[in-house]
Amino acid sequence: MPYAAAVGGSGGSGGSEDLILSVPVGAGGALSGPDVVRVQKALNQIPAEYGGASPRLVEDGRVGPKTLGAISAFQKRHFGWADGRVDVLGRTHAKLSSLLPGKIQRMTMARQYLSQAQQCMLAAQAGLLAAGVQLLSGGGLLGARELDLADKHFDIRKSPNPAAALNQLGQVFARMLGVFARPGGLGGWMAFEAEPFTTEFNAFTWWGGYYRPGEYAGWMRLDTIYLSIGFDEETDEHRIQTILHELAHFVGPTAGDVIDDYAYGQQGDPSMLALTPYQKQHNAESIANYAFEARFGRPPM
Repeated sequence: MPYAAAVGGSGGSGGSEDLILSVPVGAGGALSGPDVVRVQKALNQIPAEYGGASPRLVEDGRVGPKTLGAISAFQKRHFGWADGRVDVLGRTHAKLSSLLPGKIQRMTMARQYLSQAQQCMLAAQAGLLAAGVQLLSGGGLLGARELDLADKHFDIRKSPNPAAALNQLGQVFARMLGVFARPGGLGGWMAFEAEPFTTEFNAFTWWGGYYRPGEYAGWMRLDTIYLSIGFDEETDEHRIQTILHELAHFVGPTAGDVIDDYAYGQQGDPSMLALTPYQKQHNAESIANYAFEARFGRPPM
């Protein structure tokens, strides 16, 4: 099973940690019944700093002014608008589900791997710069260690223009680091969120989400990297690798030469070795593997 999801993964509505609804709740929707209880319970479980109900609602299965007010306040907190309605698999439903206690626990756990992923990006950026110097000099007395490592993951020497290939990859890592340097908007850890509806993936995002602030495809924000339940079950090192993998998708182009999922696994796996130089240089797994090895000197374990 891959430890980072393909671009544009989609969820259902049946995970045990998810908010499961069968009918809309609130204004223009159900005003009583079990789904109302589920929404009231979700609003009570979400901390007030994330838009949860304050004061707590009575979980009586009836939509009154307090429940409508709590739904509207939650929407204003996260979307800047309010209609007092939770549509099935809509944006409000997804956001409520992504902020339930188990999901917040996942994100709290995941944050500890961010700084390590950033160190991998910095090591990759430095390694590619050194590889460029070695490409021009032929290695000289100091050898071509960094160029050899880039070649191992990206077939740089087999590229039509090796220097351009190194430069393009360097720009990818610069944009990945730039996610955490954006002032005044979505950036850094705020670009990550727990998936609202459980999938089989470890994580997923949208091609070029970095360039699509505030855009949606159904419930899914295109400017967000979603961490899934599989992330909980991975090793520490594969969690770092997953963050790197998804960031590569996130900062790549929105169309054309996108950073895709041509293959998964370690560099020496047959499916990875079979890729063309172009595919390796546009493969999220290859980019993540290189960054990890640039930092730690070996593949993730």
